[in-house]
Amino acid sequence: MSETARILIVDDDQALLEALPQTLRLRLAGIQIDTCDNAAEALERVAQVDYDAVVTDIKMPGKDGLAVLREIKELRPETPTLLITGHGEHDLAVQALRGGAYDFVQKPIDRDYFAASLERAIELRRLGRQVEEQRLALERHARVLEHVDNGVLLVDGTGIVCHWNPGAAAITGLAPADVLGRAAVEVFPRWNELEPLIPVGERPGPGGATARAIPLEVDNRELWLSISGVLFGDGVVYAFRDVTQERTLDELKDDFVATVSHELRTPLAAIYGAAETLRREDLALDGAVKGKLLAIISVECERLTRIAGDILLANTLSSNRLKLDERHVELGPLARDVVEEMRAAFADRADIEIEFVGEDGSASVLADENRLRQVLINLVENAVKYSPNGGHVEVEVEQLPSSVRIAVRDQGIGIRSAEQQRVFGKFYRVDPHLSRGVGGSGLGLYISRELVRRMHGRISLASREGAGSTFYVDLPLVRVAAATTRPEQAVAG
Repeated sequence: MSETARILIVDDDQALLEALPQTLRLRLAGIQIDTCDNAAEALERVAQVDYDAVVTDIKMPGKDGLAVLREIKELRPETPTLLITGHGEHDLAVQALRGGAYDFVQKPIDRDYFAASLERAIELRRLGRQVEEQRLALERHARVLEHVDNGVLLVDGTGIVCHWNPGAAAITGLAPADVLGRAAVEVFPRWNELEPLIPVGERPGPGGATARAIPLEVDNRELWLSISGVLFGDGVVYAFRDVTQERTLDELKDDFVATVSHELRTPLAAIYGAAETLRREDLALDGAVKGKLLAIISVECERLTRIAGDILLANTLSSNRLKLDERHVELGPLARDVVEEMRAAFADRADIEIEFVGEDGSASVLADENRLRQVLINLVENAVKYSPNGGHVEVEVEQLPSSVRIAVRDQGIGIRSAEQQRVFGKFYRVDPHLSRGVGGSGLGLYISRELVRRMHGRISLASREGAGSTFYVDLPLVRVAAATTRPEQAVAG
């Protein structure tokens, strides 16, 4: 025994009370022995001192050893108690063991057995204290973890979740009652696949495991968590934080670089080629050829300007710095103008028919006319681009009881239901690999949604893969109170 153990021996037999300590000191190193000859004094000492073990005779005047055992169990439930029994007192020994005695030693005492049993009892008490200290330490750590923003998860050696702090609940949306006591694989689908990917170290802090970002499915949602673990007893403590937004931003950056690189490469190549041809002195170019080359440069420069403009506008919208010039706008004439403009812009697409349907009417909305025109141009361009096999593009203005709806329909490739909520995101394209020859910056629908939202409207989509798409723009209807009312005096219906 590396540390001093303190025991109490209780017996009314003075000879035995003197002999037993001598026996133990010869056989056990580093032991402190207290003695007393009556139960009352013994219980007072037990109340004051947390002994490593107590040895008491089972038969003493006044209060026997069984009564002493019961009271020790009330005062010090974890203290091992050995009872000394006389010859033929087996029934009392059985009662003692049932009452919680650690062991019984029969008279005449086998000194080697007595010392060995007492040594085991002392070791048991020490182990019990260590477990208790670890439990208290865990409770202290748990109280600290209650105030940590990061998620903390403890999975024991059998795969059961044993700790789930408020940070973990806030990040995942899972309450402790939904997690604690359950197998990690039940809480997190694919846990068996992901667990081996999580770095686990033997100690926390510097030199420990470096966190790794992994996708975790929680309630049919995908969360990206930066997570690492530390070995703890027969389990692993995992600490994690939510990096879903950071990963989304990284993906947006990657999409931005890839999209812009592709969209810039084509016009720049055309401009460079045309300019180099014009510079060649060994070619005799007539006026018509020069005119075509200059037209290419002009058209592609305009395309570059549009791309740059979309990027700048998207940035302005994201930072909420765009100011609108809102006035009364009649949607019928505006939509008809956009249709005529788009017919001219896509005059080379003989397979596409762009048509305005319905009556012009006098449906009026409060909007920025130039920005609303930009929205309609984006939607019609989108409809034409995503109709690689041609077809009919239709623009319709419809007055509803309290709003005006603009519908832009096409007969193009359509959009899968899983993608329909994503098409309004930055740089998202239904045909990202250009497998169907559809290009674009991926900003048109994002810009359109943000502009419509700032004009107090809503943009939505109805589509089916292979059967075309319809984009709806709904704006609040404005009714003019009287013919003499100036536009700025109009009131909403």
